[in-house]
Amino acid sequence: MAMARPLLGVTLLAALAAAASAPTQPPLRHYQRRARGIVSVDEGHTEGTEGGIVVEAGAGLDPLELAEVAGVPAWRELWYGSLDALHALREPSINNTQEDVVAQLGALAFLHCPVRNLGERGVSWVRRRDWHIISSGVLMYTNDERFQVLHSEGSDDWILQIKYVQKRDNGTYECQVSTGAGTLSRLVHLHIAVPEAFILGADEHHVDAGSALNLVCIIEKSPVPPQYVFWYHNARMINYDAARGVSVVTEPGPKTQSTLSIRAAAPAHSGNYTCAAANTEPAHIYVYVSEGSDKMAATLSRNSSASGRAFPRVAPLVVALGAALVTLLRPHPSR
Repeated sequence: MAMARPLLGVTLLAALAAAASAPTQPPLRHYQRRARGIVSVDEGHTEGTEGGIVVEAGAGLDPLELAEVAGVPAWRELWYGSLDALHALREPSINNTQEDVVAQLGALAFLHCPVRNLGERGVSWVRRRDWHIISSGVLMYTNDERFQVLHSEGSDDWILQIKYVQKRDNGTYECQVSTGAGTLSRLVHLHIAVPEAFILGADEHHVDAGSALNLVCIIEKSPVPPQYVFWYHNARMINYDAARGVSVVTEPGPKTQSTLSIRAAAPAHSGNYTCAAANTEPAHIYVYVSEGSDKMAATLSRNSSASGRAFPRVAPLVVALGAALVTLLRPHPSR
């Protein structure tokens, strides 16, 4: 009995090992192709499978073969379709919406060209006025150092920068990208705004000696209000002539207003006054400071000076007639 127990244990271990090494068979199931794919049907219950294809799971079909059985497109079609979609996504695309950019004379101008999926291709900027190629990538093809291309690594935007814009920069610019299917382009219209100044009132202003002189200058068409407005008397800048009774007050805004004031005007304040700002068309006015009846004489003198420049031979006669007229109009003391 003592020897029988070890033999029984060995026999049981051998039986368990044989059972563990035996291959397991998966339960057989059936697959049927229907309108919405493959449907499993328990073995022995294939009712309702007419017109379908029944496949046993143990037949060794892989998922791609099962997909073909179910009517799903073949894997090759899926693969090449994915490649075509990926290729289409990697083709360059450009925002071809036309853009209008307004830049003030003398300021900076930025022309934007956003391009996606550029890859190894380059972006070129062309001036449409003369079809001059300005740049290709970041390489410049112009001697004008005011032009520069700005592009940050990883950015889709290729910016054409123009420094100190001038009137001749006004016009249309085009950025281009060459592809296998043709050329993609985007138009940018650059408009140069030239601020203008004008002085309220007529071209001439008369004031009596000792009276206050006030001149108001308006600057408009200025996207950026000027920081400084300068006043000139003849060729001399007088903004800071406080000792001569001159003061200037400027109010920046969409329409910048600058006021020149002189507390007590004197004949020495007569002359041409100019209002100007940076990159602005200046404005002029002629001021007469006179004593009473001398006002008409000053007007005639001004007119005769202008006539003298146009007709030199007539100038002496005009001056003589003006002096005679002033003498006749001046009141005489009673005798």
